[in-house]
Amino acid sequence: MTSDDPFAGFESDQTMIKPNPGARRRPDGAGMAFPGEAGDTSASGGAEPTLDAVFAASVQGGSANPLIAACAPLLRVAAQIRAMTSCADSTALRDALARGIRRFEAQARASGVVTEHVTAARYILCTMLDEAASGTPWGAGVWARQSLLVTFHNENWGGEKVFQLLARLAQKPAQYLQLLELISVVLALGFEGRYRISGEGRQKLDAVRERLHQLIRNERGEPERALSPHWRGVAATRKRVTEMLPVWVVGAFALLVLAVAYLAMSFSLGRLSDPAFDTIASIRAGATRPIVIAPAAKPRLAEFLAPEIRDGLVTVSDQVDRSVITIHGDGIFKAGSAAVSDRVKPLIQRIAAALNAVPGNVLVTGHTDDQPIRSARYPSNWELSQDRAANVRDLLAASVAPARLKAEGKGDADPLAPNDTPAGRALNRRVEVTLFARPGA
Repeated sequence: MTSDDPFAGFESDQTMIKPNPGARRRPDGAGMAFPGEAGDTSASGGAEPTLDAVFAASVQGGSANPLIAACAPLLRVAAQIRAMTSCADSTALRDALARGIRRFEAQARASGVVTEHVTAARYILCTMLDEAASGTPWGAGVWARQSLLVTFHNENWGGEKVFQLLARLAQKPAQYLQLLELISVVLALGFEGRYRISGEGRQKLDAVRERLHQLIRNERGEPERALSPHWRGVAATRKRVTEMLPVWVVGAFALLVLAVAYLAMSFSLGRLSDPAFDTIASIRAGATRPIVIAPAAKPRLAEFLAPEIRDGLVTVSDQVDRSVITIHGDGIFKAGSAAVSDRVKPLIQRIAAALNAVPGNVLVTGHTDDQPIRSARYPSNWELSQDRAANVRDLLAASVAPARLKAEGKGDADPLAPNDTPAGRALNRRVEVTLFARPGA
């Protein structure tokens, strides 16, 4: 009894347990609800599922151990019995448990468990259920007279023999692993057996549990620690951007980046070029004698455009080698735009008719004031004046041979008046159409 081996101190003989399956077996009775729960009509008047229903609802094959899977309903009922404070009919309860044990035997044999193991497991279950019922206020002193162990094995108390059986099974754990696991579950559910009345029973029982768990671990291996078998996420390799997005999306994004970069550089270039153009325009040659421009021997375009000149739509300067038509006014284009206004298009057609009457190349020049413009379409005044001149040229090309026409933009580099007043800026916003006349024309 003083050995440190938790499985030592039992009977040393090899006496086998020989139960008497047919002894004092009572006929099956009707199923009943467990007292103290919702099915106890004395407490609530309701109807609780019987032990038969518990067996029917049990999940089959839920354990790797067929013995534990077969007796799972009885294990659950044992825990419920320990918590019951009263029982209206202990005889009916005992009969229900007896039917459950018979069902366990049938299911265990159907699962391929050998008869010797089924009988030993039945002994363990009867002892566990008897101890659970005997330890209640309603079962103390009463249950022993009609215990399950008496019914199935003709014995009054098995608390000693369960641990004797454990000591023999532990000698061959590989052969009796299923029974050892069943005893481990029974101990975990509160079964104490002979250690219930021992002075140091709790400490000794803990040592037995630990030794038993070690035996099972040696055979089964370390149990899975994770609560879920699939708790880890899927290990996905990191994909490249081109694999996650279609090619056209990547291409569109690249084009967008290039467009933004182009606009940024265009704005920057326009901002930096304006002072340079201003400097060039401010350069004046030293004092020289004014050049007197001789008029042409006869007007080339002034007579043809006399009505437009009279209405103030244009001015015409016929010189010896050229004629310059200046279209004034803000009505030619919309503010910040290069599109020619519809009401000015007839005037452009009249100028085209006048140019067709005189041979020579034609230069269309766009001018703006000095007010800076910043837009995605026109980063500076130079681009705006160039586009305006090109649009006027295209309208002239509908009547004048395109080979004769050329367009250029000068921005605010060639003002007619100072840009410090609205009137001066209005004069500077203009388009000049210059006809370079051939000699003698």
